[in-house]
Amino acid sequence: MDLTHGSVLQGGRELLSDVPMYISTSKKYVKWGGCLHLNKQISERLVGTDYSIRLRNGRLGQIRIRKVVNTSGSLHVELLFDGLGSLDADVGAV
Repeated sequence: MDLTHGSVLQGGRELLSDVPMYISTSKKYVKWGGCLHLNKQISERLVGTDYSIRLRNGRLGQIRIRKVVNTSGSLHVELLFDGLGSLDADVGAV
């Protein structure tokens, strides 16, 4: 898994920016996936399962949250996701 940062979008609107996320492209069951590392309070802004992400390098992808990992008393949560389709270059990126 590679550490990067990006934005979480819904319907083209940016919900969260500069989110630490790990991306993996070596999964057996999906082409790519990973996890978002969020402050517990910030994670409560995400209600639903389907979002888009835009990485710092301009790549875009659709994701589906499949599991929230939250340890008792922790201040952060990990949102595990599967990538839907491919992780493409942003057509508007320069």
